[in-house]
Order: sequence, then C-alpha cells, then structure tokens
Amino acid sequence: MEYLLVTFEEDRGVIVNSGTGAWRTNQILMLEAGTYVVALAPPADYSPAGIWLVLDNTTVITPSEIIFTKIPS
Repeated sequence: MEYLLVTFEEDRGVIVNSGTGAWRTNQILMLEAGTYVVALAPPADYSPAGIWLVLDNTTVITPSEIIFTKIPS
C-alpha cells in the first residue's frame, strides 16, 4: 500500500485517474503502487490543472505530497 497527501486550502474531492472516489483533500489517501494523474473536483479554480506521478516507496509517516493552490478570482 502507498500513501498520498493532496493539499489544498479547501475541503475538495480528489480525482485519481479520472475516476471519482471517496477521497478528500488534506487527508492521507491509500493507493496501490503505480502511475496516477491527480486533479481536484470542480470548480477548476486551482493550479496546476492536474499532476502526473509515480507512487512508490511511501509510508503513512512519509507520504508523497501534492500541493494545489487556489487561483484568485
């Protein structure tokens, strides 16, 4: 099992490989090792638009981390 932390200033759904799941920002996600494209649920008011990563060799104490930032309106 691998671990990923998706950070964003709001509570938002996390989209992994274009599939909707029960994942939320600012919580540690548990995924199988592999290649993923990660984005946030709408609205598209964040940057970057999506992140590609290879998830491998993580622990719950040292998860891989993705940081999305809000685009000012």
